[in-house]
Amino acid sequence: MATHNHRLIFGWIAGGIAAALIATWAFPRAFPLFPQGLEISKAEAENIALGRLRDLGELPPNPYVVSVLEVESVLEHHLQRALQTETMATVIDSRLARGLLAWEITVFRRGARPQEWTYRARIDPRGEVTELRLRIPPEEEGGAIDPETARSEADAFLQEQGLDLTLFEEPQSRTRQLQARTDLFLRYRDREALLGDDHRYGIEVAFAGDRLVGYSLFFDDPDRTAIQSSLQPISLASQAWVFLGLLLVPIVAVPFVRRYHAGEIGVRRGLQIAAAVLVCGALTLLFSGRATSAGFSIGVLSRPQVNWVVAFQLLVLFFLPAGLMAFLSWSVGESLCRERWGAKLAAFDALFKGDWFNATFARATLRGVSCGLGILAGVWLLAVAVRGSGGWAFTRFLLGPWWESGSWFSIPLVVFGIAYALYTGLFGQLLLVPTGVKWAGPWLGPGLAAVLAALLFFPPIIVYPLSWNLLFWLLVPAAYVIVFLRYGIYTSVLAYMTAFVACGAIPLLTAQDAWIQFQSSLALLVLAAPLIVSARYLLSDKEFVYRYEDIPAHVRRIAERERQKVELETARGIQTSILPELPSELNGVQMSYTYLPATEVGGDFYDVLALEDGRLAVAVGDVAGHGVSSGLVMSMAKSALTVQVTFNPEVEAVFATLNRMVFQSARRRLLATLCYALIDPQRREMFYASAGHLFPYRITVAGQVEALESISYPLGVREEIEVRVRGAKLASDDSLFLFSDGVVEARPEQSDEPFGFDRLEASLARHAGGSVESLRDGVLAD
Repeated sequence: MATHNHRLIFGWIAGGIAAALIATWAFPRAFPLFPQGLEISKAEAENIALGRLRDLGELPPNPYVVSVLEVESVLEHHLQRALQTETMATVIDSRLARGLLAWEITVFRRGARPQEWTYRARIDPRGEVTELRLRIPPEEEGGAIDPETARSEADAFLQEQGLDLTLFEEPQSRTRQLQARTDLFLRYRDREALLGDDHRYGIEVAFAGDRLVGYSLFFDDPDRTAIQSSLQPISLASQAWVFLGLLLVPIVAVPFVRRYHAGEIGVRRGLQIAAAVLVCGALTLLFSGRATSAGFSIGVLSRPQVNWVVAFQLLVLFFLPAGLMAFLSWSVGESLCRERWGAKLAAFDALFKGDWFNATFARATLRGVSCGLGILAGVWLLAVAVRGSGGWAFTRFLLGPWWESGSWFSIPLVVFGIAYALYTGLFGQLLLVPTGVKWAGPWLGPGLAAVLAALLFFPPIIVYPLSWNLLFWLLVPAAYVIVFLRYGIYTSVLAYMTAFVACGAIPLLTAQDAWIQFQSSLALLVLAAPLIVSARYLLSDKEFVYRYEDIPAHVRRIAERERQKVELETARGIQTSILPELPSELNGVQMSYTYLPATEVGGDFYDVLALEDGRLAVAVGDVAGHGVSSGLVMSMAKSALTVQVTFNPEVEAVFATLNRMVFQSARRRLLATLCYALIDPQRREMFYASAGHLFPYRITVAGQVEALESISYPLGVREEIEVRVRGAKLASDDSLFLFSDGVVEARPEQSDEPFGFDRLEASLARHAGGSVESLRDGVLAD
């Protein structure tokens, strides 16, 4: 067994290393346009830009600088097409390809709005400047300049910037008339002509009036509108992805509320997860918020103010719903998995408890890292295969705001990976998979979960033509679902995080800039940190067993109330089925009755039984208290009464039997009272007795009310009971009123004054002379 475990562990290690090597090999082949060997970092690009922009004029004091990494999607489309007809070296080494990806550095004066930038520069990955621009407001006046003078100044300026003008054709001029001045533009077309004569590109030098304001790349593309239209579905999907959490929260909240009030789930661990997502989101925005808000303009807000507003909006509209979704998904999904799949929660529970020193956590970590690298390698290999079929993976969607966050880009890369892995992993696997299995079975359920996850979450790669994306969008979620089913939620979440972070770090491992290499290596090292810490336990026998300990006291009280409510409703249903539905007439005697328990289960009971000799056995009883215990004794007394009356209905025999039953069965000495009468309608006489119960009333047609007294101990007080049987003569129109203490103890709302015997007797006298139904309804109304 030990040898087998050794082989498995070394197999996982070898598999992870192989996956990392395959991913490193596949990346440049899947994304050939991504610049290999980056030579400058963001900080270096800013230094170059700020130094060169001074050639156009003095920079604003204490400027506000925004740097973003831009990829021209339309240009990439053309370059990808060119790779299918030209050699890779021809396309990649072209001057057009060098402008595909570049740092765009924009300089603002303090207090300026986003559209009021002062300087802008673009620096390609090699550190070459491809754009320098000074913005002159359109309302500012300027002098005139003739084309020849402009040509002379432009040539001199471009040569000062290190550009070889022999690579370009003679410039062509065009003008733009403004209200206060005339702007002039000189276009130097590149002789390279990689895309043919229909697609002109090169360098454009701009003059605002008679002042040279810089140069930039130009690209005349007759297909731009059509290409942008073809990419609209991806842009719409990316926007919907941001707001998806807001739509999902109410849906998942419904089963959460139900299970929470049923006492099936707690909130402690879920709140920890939500807090982790929010902290990671805040760190992401802290490092990359300035770049993320680039391109946004909000009324009269300045560029720094827009940065904070957009960051706050993203925190509220994306990270807060993502944290809530992680919280709800864990809470509901954990309750679904707890009974059947508790082992799938063990390593995740160990992570949050800080118990990393066991084989359960160590092996889950190794599997998560290896699976994540394997999935990423598989995605990039599939992208390589797609290239062989005429498709390609977009470089634009490989980039994220963490690359634009500055020197320490590894921090937002890792923390965003943690936040998004918790959000998507807990919802996509922990919640969707058990739910799918519950409703669709063990085979179809996981498949439906993978499809739903593919539709709900943005894919890790975008491929053109767009129809290819269906393959990626389904296979990747399916892979994470399989990892979850086989190894648990921690392994699945870690696999997603590993693939995500490695996707951002591996492309930069070959950078020529030492700091970029260090940061990308640091991000990968953070992934391996849990494995490094727990590695010595990979071959140990110490396991971590998941135990649910997340029910707080108030939830337990809620659960207990809900449980009791269900039990009481069940007991009430049973009690209702035991108590009889009496006819309106029996053996010539008219009857009416009402049963209104004070709680779900009451202790009162009644019955009227017709005997073969024409007599009626009438009983009304009450077990002390309310609830299940009194209802249980009541049910037993009612059943015993029915059996005893059938066997021997005489008053002494009935009381003796019921007393013995209550005395022997009610271990907590629950007392029961009983009023029992045998009525002979033919002889118009009645024999009765009462064991601690309220005396019945006889009401004449004239309204005379008489209490039929009989005194004895309640049932269950002593082992033997002595009752004194009384007899009474009845007139043909007399009424008998048997009742329990709920009648005289009834109180109006917000009053402590009971109905009482005096009011009851007055009510009986007032409603006498009519039918038994009118007598009953009159008392109830009073």
